[in-house]
Amino acid sequence: MVKPFEAEARFFVDKNFKDKLSSMGFKIIKEYSFEDTFFCPKGGWNEGGKTLRVRNWGDQCEVLFTKVKKFKFGDLEFKRSEYPEGKLKLFEGPEERCFQLMRDLEMVECGKVKKEIGYLMSDGTITVALEKINGKWVLEVEVEGEDPKEAAKKMRKIMEKLGLKEPLSDSTYELFVRNTSTNNLS
Repeated sequence: MVKPFEAEARFFVDKNFKDKLSSMGFKIIKEYSFEDTFFCPKGGWNEGGKTLRVRNWGDQCEVLFTKVKKFKFGDLEFKRSEYPEGKLKLFEGPEERCFQLMRDLEMVECGKVKKEIGYLMSDGTITVALEKINGKWVLEVEVEGEDPKEAAKKMRKIMEKLGLKEPLSDSTYELFVRNTSTNNLS
């Protein structure tokens, strides 16, 4: 079954945010860690919002493609996947085969993001992802995005409940990689 579109925003938070969530009744429902190695065509993407990555879970790897569009509603901007599935899994296999596929497609490595530790947490109503990415704590909030205006309302309610301000619609790629070595690759 295809998932509905999701709209998401990220928030930089301090290292004690997990304790705050726990005190509000949030429980860890999943713990994870992985490393994404991003790839771009030589010269960069012709259109924004696209990412191609090899995700290494430690015991398995996969090649994922994402394309997103950004929406702005008043003071709130968030992104929504152009594909209902979100990230499209193009291949799964050993790490070396994933990297060989990128070389065969003539893609250029353009950066890494390490999610050192991640917690999927829920209070039964709201589910969030709290992640330590490249040494910084980031909270990701996703809401159903089929109706962007309704998604914006839901996002504002969650922000208010969790005491969040300054949402970022940037992806982890945009926050941690894009401004390093990914533009105008040759």
